[in-house]
Amino acid sequence: SDRSRWGRVRTLSLACTLLLAALTTSAAELPAYAPDANTDRSAIPEIYRWDLSPLFPSDEAWDQARIKLLEEIPSLADYDGRLTDPVALQACLELYFRLHSDANLVTLYANLRQSTALSDETTNSMVQRSLAAMEELMSDAAFIRREILTLDSKNLDAAYAAQPGLEEYRSYLENLRRRANRLLSPDAERALALLGDNLWAEIDLNEIPSPLEDAFGGLMSDIPWPEITDEDGRKVQLNLANYGRYRASTDRDVRRGAVEAMFGTLRQFQHALAATLAGQFQLDVDFARARGYDTALEAYLDKDNLAPAVYKNLVATINQNLPLLHRYVELRKKALGLDDLHLYDLYIPLAKGVDVDVPFAEARELILAALEPLGRDYGKALAVGLDPANGWMDLYPHKDKRSGAFSASAYGPHPYVFMNYQDSLDDMSTLAHEFGHALHSELAMKAQAYSSFRYPPFLAEVASTCNESLLSDYLVTRATDPAEKAALLVERLETIRTTIFRQTMFAEFEMVVHGFVEDGTP
Repeated sequence: SDRSRWGRVRTLSLACTLLLAALTTSAAELPAYAPDANTDRSAIPEIYRWDLSPLFPSDEAWDQARIKLLEEIPSLADYDGRLTDPVALQACLELYFRLHSDANLVTLYANLRQSTALSDETTNSMVQRSLAAMEELMSDAAFIRREILTLDSKNLDAAYAAQPGLEEYRSYLENLRRRANRLLSPDAERALALLGDNLWAEIDLNEIPSPLEDAFGGLMSDIPWPEITDEDGRKVQLNLANYGRYRASTDRDVRRGAVEAMFGTLRQFQHALAATLAGQFQLDVDFARARGYDTALEAYLDKDNLAPAVYKNLVATINQNLPLLHRYVELRKKALGLDDLHLYDLYIPLAKGVDVDVPFAEARELILAALEPLGRDYGKALAVGLDPANGWMDLYPHKDKRSGAFSASAYGPHPYVFMNYQDSLDDMSTLAHEFGHALHSELAMKAQAYSSFRYPPFLAEVASTCNESLLSDYLVTRATDPAEKAALLVERLETIRTTIFRQTMFAEFEMVVHGFVEDGTP
């Protein structure tokens, strides 16, 4: 059968076989489930839904933690004006990062709850209340930044010597002091904080959306998506979660219908979408200029001590190599026998007759085998995360669930992996990708203190794309059917197109449009 093609790929080593045997839940024990993006969450077997109890056992417990956090934040004021004393400095930083970790747990729980219940007023309120708590912490802790930036270098060196525990915070302190000339007066800092300035934020910027980003999210949640016709002639509800599936249909009429329905619907809201985008770019530029940066790009890269030249070099290098992308597109058009190639022709296999259906149970085995070169300890942690019984994953799409995929973590509990798995080869690659993020975070938590365990965005995709590459290598080298190998190689080309060329195109778009705002170009 077609499915047996994938069976021939799976030549598992003894080490991988032992990892599979150690899984709490074997493939045979996993309940059968056919993904359906239009079903209710309750229809998905519980084992395929994540368990948030390691964060908080209930919404009530979460709210108690949030209230406790708000009660403790004012205690930071006890150290205001005292940070020249090494003992007080260390005690203040210990308290600040403990509260910051608590706030991160509160925001993570709320964000994960909302991601599977987008229109639920309770979860939306939880997100807003958690962000308010984080913002209050950052506001009350502003004096820490101000006083640290006024410390004399000799006095700080003496503080390290007198109080060895401060060494844990050296990288944090040095990164603050590197940007000393970007600090404004107390009144100006307070005004920017009230407006939502995030250039000093010590948290993933994706977790603290601006009001404009909230407006965009609300708009996307309220857009009424149309029905389309599937391969069997049935009417199905299109949504952001199943769009990718129908865009990749082997039936050209179906995939054309999906893309035209999606973009046609978005076009009806183009003015609102453009207004929120323009407003966000203006806000980015305003925050950058307030702190004396020439561009928004410079301001946001400076958070991680990166020069704009690095970003611009990426864009320039990819643009210089666009002929390679054009050759690939021409090859795709020729292989498909098409006169014109459209967006909806970019996501289908070039080799005919190859079944690329990969249910989760099979994907799990393949990923474990493919990532074996990363070592036994990595494999053990990966096996734990890939076992649905352990609650790391929210696997399948459903109504009112956010689209896409991500990994998220707070210091201490295990990471979480959010998916909309629909049994495709691309879904398996995405699963490997997100577990690259998850285990990167897991290992960083075990090796680093809270103040320094987060990796910067510049490095964030290294582990994840490494996992994708290892999976691709594993599948290609073990494929025995020529058509199957061709399909896998094309999938690798698609990964290159989307990960390197398309993502850089997004980066260039942001740089250019921010530049329009900075130059006053309407």
